[in-house]
Amino acid sequence: AMGSIVSASGHIDDTPTDAPPLPWKWVDLDPMEAGTRAYHYYLEKGGCGSASYLSILSLLKEKAGYPWTTLPDMMMVHAATGYGGYGTLCGSLGGASCIINLVAYAPEKDALYRQMIDNLFTWYAQQEFPTDRFDDISPVPKQTRVRAMSPLCHTSVSKWALATGVEVTSDEKLQRCAKVAGEVVFHVVQALNEYNSGNWTPVAWEPTEEIAHCMECHGTGDMNNQQGHMDCILCHDDHSK
Repeated sequence: AMGSIVSASGHIDDTPTDAPPLPWKWVDLDPMEAGTRAYHYYLEKGGCGSASYLSILSLLKEKAGYPWTTLPDMMMVHAATGYGGYGTLCGSLGGASCIINLVAYAPEKDALYRQMIDNLFTWYAQQEFPTDRFDDISPVPKQTRVRAMSPLCHTSVSKWALATGVEVTSDEKLQRCAKVAGEVVFHVVQALNEYNSGNWTPVAWEPTEEIAHCMECHGTGDMNNQQGHMDCILCHDDHSK
């Protein structure tokens, strides 16, 4: 009974109340508006975790209201530089994954939220960053693009820095990662819009020849001792040849 009240001006007036169980209602958003917010929030709100999470959340607070208004703005600030500076998962993926979980959660083991996150990470690893989508608002356009090869901050950033000769403390690197956050959010909002209309279809993971060779031993039978879809060759020798 204590839901959102819409005033004559169209503003959503929310009465504080307990958050409902998942999944939460999604309303279609403009991917470019969300991505542009992510670009700016990266520079203004504490890095990539806040950029992806807060860009989408702020729009949902404005356009959907409750229960999105129950979430704190800075919940994902710790995800910057690979979570506390450790260089693990790219914070833009972590922040966006939180939103995906809230929107698409289901208890089934093969629920779409899991497949959507898996597809997101696979796409990220294959993507050449930064794209030129946000070049018109960046003081550093046309930056060198380098394939991330991994969802890990350390790998994604270090490969780019080594390929470009740019230090990770430079303005050029900050612009690169602001654009990465924007591109991740653009991609995720597109996917959630499709999910909301019932048109999102997961893409089946297809291992490369090298990974398939590894999985012949380490993914079946007595040696079923690994999990996940990351590229084995990033850390291990190629035994397929």
